[in-house]
Amino acid sequence: MTCDWAALQELALELSGLRGARVDRVDLDERRLVLVLRHRETFGLAFDTRQEIAPVYREAVGGRRGGGAPPAEQLLRRHLEGARLKGARSPFGERLLQVCLEGRDRFGDPRNLYLVAEFFGTHPDLLLVAEGHVVWALYARRRDPGSPYTLPGPRLLPPSRRLPAYRLPPDEIMRLAAAGRFSPVLVELDGQPTQALPFAPRDGATKELPDLLHGLSLVAAHEIRRRREHDLRQSLSRALAQRIAARETALARKEEEYLETHGAEDLRLDGESLKAGLHLVGAGQGEALLPDVEEPDRLRRVTLDPQLGPSENMALIFRRYRKLKSRQSYLGGDLERLREELGELERLREEVARADGLQALEDLRPAIVATREGSRQGKDQGPLRFRTAGGHEVLVGRSAKENDQLTRSARPSDLWFHTKDRQGAHCILRPLPGRAVGAPDRLEAALLAAYYSKQRRSSQVPVDYTFVRHVRRPRGAAPGFVLYDHHETLFVTPSDEAIARIRDR
Repeated sequence: MTCDWAALQELALELSGLRGARVDRVDLDERRLVLVLRHRETFGLAFDTRQEIAPVYREAVGGRRGGGAPPAEQLLRRHLEGARLKGARSPFGERLLQVCLEGRDRFGDPRNLYLVAEFFGTHPDLLLVAEGHVVWALYARRRDPGSPYTLPGPRLLPPSRRLPAYRLPPDEIMRLAAAGRFSPVLVELDGQPTQALPFAPRDGATKELPDLLHGLSLVAAHEIRRRREHDLRQSLSRALAQRIAARETALARKEEEYLETHGAEDLRLDGESLKAGLHLVGAGQGEALLPDVEEPDRLRRVTLDPQLGPSENMALIFRRYRKLKSRQSYLGGDLERLREELGELERLREEVARADGLQALEDLRPAIVATREGSRQGKDQGPLRFRTAGGHEVLVGRSAKENDQLTRSARPSDLWFHTKDRQGAHCILRPLPGRAVGAPDRLEAALLAAYYSKQRRSSQVPVDYTFVRHVRRPRGAAPGFVLYDHHETLFVTPSDEAIARIRDR
């Protein structure tokens, strides 16, 4: 939204009415400057160079931004904070606003500072002028600090073509503006403020205003809110689209892996046929034609390892079969989880598209943030959580730092599990109140400790366990390094199938 010179004439009169207001704070954004003024009340007076936003408007005062201010903002604070507003003027016929403030130089002597807002051309600009020289410019590429600057005077004959289509004729508008007699109105469309003008326009529904600055503030607040709504909708939609694409990619990959496990049934039949016809197979054979256990009239070709004996080949086939079945079960759970996540993300995307207003989008943001945090659970969302057959909770750390935090935060009566003399996760078994921890619970916790260690694929993995009160971290030791005593040892063989059963629970 741009202001014509007549609107700037009225703004200058209204700002002059704030004479004596003190500048408490200066905030500088990329394309606007906000003076926090104290005049009977504290409010922000914004000078905005975005053409879609009102050039000058009031806004509520927020807290000062944390962190160090950029050099340009520090410069403005040094010159303007503590200064007092002396008045404002707009040269007749010019789209330019000058705000005069009384500040202090470095010696403490009073001096005049001029905040100049230039709204002509396609690129508005803001300047701070002192003693005839530019102190600061929002767009420094046009005005170098230290360069001379002369405040322009009024035009003798302001061109009427630069005025919008008011109801009054241009000559009458110029006469009223010169006399300082304005009748500000608010233009609305569908009940929403779209423009604030010093005189009634030729077309459009209008509402009288107490002053133009009030109307500009309403228009600016509506436009800023609309842009925030648009930006938030775009941001949420983009985030959901990225996560949906990632889930779809992961789902396609998992489906390909799941298809590869369809050979598990063939391996089982090979193993059963070899088991039934073990006496028909000799050493060193690369394959064997054996009766099919399900169709005895049909021969089944079983591929063998010639370097292994018949019994060893049978054991190898059944081992491969168990691995494929375990992987099939694990991948099946992953596929179901990914499909559920995709459905939830698609539902959220539809709700974002249908959301009416900024508040509705703000209400959806926590759910979308929750899906993002859930997707990063394996990285920074705390330890893995499982539940034993007896209902007790088992927490598994996934990094040295997480192991250290997990063990430090555990209760003295919790059970602590770790692979013996090997790198691995710290596992904490938290007993339910009033319920004893049985041998099956300890065995499952030991399986988890072995599975999330360097010995995941080993058999008969020794896992030590003791109460947390017997675990201590030596002074100066690295995170995750502990000493313990009063422990016992369990020997377990971790497998994907066993962990999948615990995970499904």
